[in-house]
Amino acid sequence: MGLSSSQARLLMLTSRLSDIELGEVLISQKQNTLAWESEKAAKEYQDAISNYKLQIKVTDGTEDKGYRKEDVTFENMTSMGYLVTNANKQIYLQKDENGEWIIPKDLDGKALLSINSDGKATIGEDTETTYDILDGGTYLSNKTVLQDAIMNGLLFVLNTANQKSGISLTTLQSETQMEYILDTTDDAEAQSKYECETARISRQDNQLDMELQQLETQHEAIMKEYDSVKEVISSNVDRTFNLFSDG
Repeated sequence: MGLSSSQARLLMLTSRLSDIELGEVLISQKQNTLAWESEKAAKEYQDAISNYKLQIKVTDGTEDKGYRKEDVTFENMTSMGYLVTNANKQIYLQKDENGEWIIPKDLDGKALLSINSDGKATIGEDTETTYDILDGGTYLSNKTVLQDAIMNGLLFVLNTANQKSGISLTTLQSETQMEYILDTTDDAEAQSKYECETARISRQDNQLDMELQQLETQHEAIMKEYDSVKEVISSNVDRTFNLFSDG
């Protein structure tokens, strides 16, 4: 192989080595992404099987034991005489289609509060204690959002029977008919999703391992040829210099 053809071959091999090394870097980046996705899937699965929900005992006399347990909603909370407040003891209510505050009632049809001429809420016969009213549409219309807000301390429970406000999660079970329990209803779905996700990640990771192994094999073979061509070029250069030296 002549000197010029050897140099052309060396340039081609150098370009091929660069392409392979770039491919190895890209595969490494993809595998890092898969590792992150694996951690994310594991965390989502752990969160799903360790999440809690709020339930309330509805004592409407329809059950043999005197109550039935339901997942907490604003409707069944108010039916049992509870309202929702924040840290500033402001009451959250919903509005009707005309934009008027909906007055919640208990199971007996008794209104839980009144609204005075100043637009403030009062409870029972205590007209001295007033509460500002806030639009609770964001919290009250979705039971999951409502439960999460109460369990995370964003919202509190107000018992209209004794007007005790600010009941937090730590005292919820002892001071109300509510209790927080481990939510297992979504565990099967979470496990199925986790298994599918980990199987997908494993397949892709194995495929990337195979591609990386192929590139490493190619890299090794090309490096051998690269070193061989460099040796040929070096020998040609040495012979050329020796020829001129002898002359």
